[in-house]
Amino acid sequence: MTRKGIIRCILSIVLIAYLVVGLAVSSRMAAEQPFTGLIVNIEENRGTVRDFVTERQIISELGDDLPLLDSTAVLSVDTRALEARLDSVINIESVNVARTSQGHITVDVVPMTPVMRVFDNKGKSYYINRSGKRLTANARYHVDVPVVTGAIDSLFPPTRLLPVIDYVSSDSTLNALTTAFKVSRHNRDILLIPAIRGHVVNLGDEHNLPDKMARLLTMYRKVLPVKGWQFYDTISVKFAGQVVATRAHKRAATKMINFDNTAPEEEDVNSMLTGASSHPDVLSQKSAKTANPQ
Repeated sequence: MTRKGIIRCILSIVLIAYLVVGLAVSSRMAAEQPFTGLIVNIEENRGTVRDFVTERQIISELGDDLPLLDSTAVLSVDTRALEARLDSVINIESVNVARTSQGHITVDVVPMTPVMRVFDNKGKSYYINRSGKRLTANARYHVDVPVVTGAIDSLFPPTRLLPVIDYVSSDSTLNALTTAFKVSRHNRDILLIPAIRGHVVNLGDEHNLPDKMARLLTMYRKVLPVKGWQFYDTISVKFAGQVVATRAHKRAATKMINFDNTAPEEEDVNSMLTGASSHPDVLSQKSAKTANPQ
């Protein structure tokens, strides 16, 4: 081995020894590093109110679980236990607790983001996030989110309405038209409560929304401007390829002739939507016979 090779070998041994000693000293110092303070970072989450979660609340929730300053080794702090404690807080979406080399404990908090306010069939009111986590509604926590009412329970959890709420929110026209959502107590149909008073929209379930909403918007554009915005009390798009409307002011049954055993107050408006009728007041052959029993 040359002299140059021997020098390189010695230097390598010295470097390895230095790294081993350095790591040992660093590990010992880290083990002895006392807890020097708590750092709380709260993410400003869109859709939540100001002070939805505060640093004071975080410290209060941790309570006795917080170690004593300068008397507890930071490595001995159970960060998972702190996370579990904070994760149970109803207005926290997620939390991450970690240690720093300076002896700090950092708490990164994401406040809960409500996606709807629910008024269930037991008279309770609460917010939920996308995973269904609940936050009891009170004066302190008021968030402007879609309102859901009706037959909400374990058989029909509020998270089932998320596809409908998301679809309506993504469409500026539908979003402007809709003020609330309701689950029918009779058959668990999903109803839209429009800003235009006088009628509701029956979607049926949360499936096939693009097709249902397209038929609904066509109804709004072609039929209601002609018939009147309060002419119907229910517009149903729950069945594929159909729009069935129920008149708000129903005629007396004795003056009606029902040719096809359907309810006389219901009108299938599909012929008008597709342009099959040449006169705007004639909704279909069926409704024309019912309206003029001769």
